[in-house]
Amino acid sequence: MSRISITRLKPGMKVERNVYGPRGEVLVRRGSILTKALISKLANYEVPIVYINDGREQGVYKRYKAPAARLPKIQGKDLIAKKTRVAAVQQVKNILLETKESGRLVIDPQSIYSTVNQFTAEIMSSRDLMYNLVDLRQQDDYTFAHSVNVCVLALMTGITLRYDSQKLAILGVGALLHDLGKIKIPDEILNKPGRLTREEFSIIKMHTVYGYELIRDSNSLDSLHAIMAYQHHESCDGTGYPAGIKTEQFHDFSQIISIVDKFDALTAERVYRKAFAPCEAYEMCAASGNYLFKDYIVKAFLNNIAAYPTGSIVELNSGHIGIVIDTPKGFSMFPRVRLLYGPDRRQLPVQEEISLVDKEDQYIIRMFPTEEFNTLSAIDLC
Repeated sequence: MSRISITRLKPGMKVERNVYGPRGEVLVRRGSILTKALISKLANYEVPIVYINDGREQGVYKRYKAPAARLPKIQGKDLIAKKTRVAAVQQVKNILLETKESGRLVIDPQSIYSTVNQFTAEIMSSRDLMYNLVDLRQQDDYTFAHSVNVCVLALMTGITLRYDSQKLAILGVGALLHDLGKIKIPDEILNKPGRLTREEFSIIKMHTVYGYELIRDSNSLDSLHAIMAYQHHESCDGTGYPAGIKTEQFHDFSQIISIVDKFDALTAERVYRKAFAPCEAYEMCAASGNYLFKDYIVKAFLNNIAAYPTGSIVELNSGHIGIVIDTPKGFSMFPRVRLLYGPDRRQLPVQEEISLVDKEDQYIIRMFPTEEFNTLSAIDLC
């Protein structure tokens, strides 16, 4: 199964997962064979990516030669159960849609705290696992799934910082609701595929104020939740918004949500730009320590990120090409790799697994493009 950008879809590809519209309706069902009409329909709904059956599970389709047909299937362990994630996405969706309809925050505090506590319990039971990029955005609107991803990453950061259960609960709920104010932003601006004008960006920035006001006026949540909604686009150097505050006023919880929000947004496929690779987003966030965010918060966050997620194809400085098996906790840039091809670009007769933590003379120089890997596979099949 491969994530394919809407711009790279072709007739004959087979859809591996249901594709949902903005109201939760099914646009294209799993198992459907794409046609020009279906691709046009998905483009009209601004669907950024589609999951395609690449032939690894059931063979290559005659109408479409799937990418990376020789790529071995590597299944990473789930940090959070899929059932838990999907339920949380739906919960956030319900809160935002009902709040938008009523004009005031509609929330059951006990229910949302229960969701965060479930996340925390699942993370704590898998503390040796790193965060491998998980994308639910093809199943729902970006805002809903993004909020859940931000919550999971914020909780992992809080656990690394040894926050107690009360702090983790407050942080997690704040993460789920950090983008609440977007419900007051007109859809034509919020979902605009191109570059925003100065006036439109000024309107977008108001979502931090709107979120703060909705939470503050509800009297059903902690005051810190309102602060997190207000500050999650601020930065320590005073260049953020809406107030341009600096380090001493920038709450640690808000800093955690801000850097997590930045990472998840960078790695999201959007209609108007391609997603940054996790390793690229990792480097951008690493450079923000003692600049946009406190250094110890940046390090705590990055301690949990797999810069090269399980299943990534990478090229080593030795010229070998391999697939990432997993990443040891705390060694984000040094995964365990199964070597597939040698420097001569021929398939290795024996697929050795190496841990880059233990290999001082070997390191990853780049993510290996799928298009190039397809070429290797084609050569090997000849």
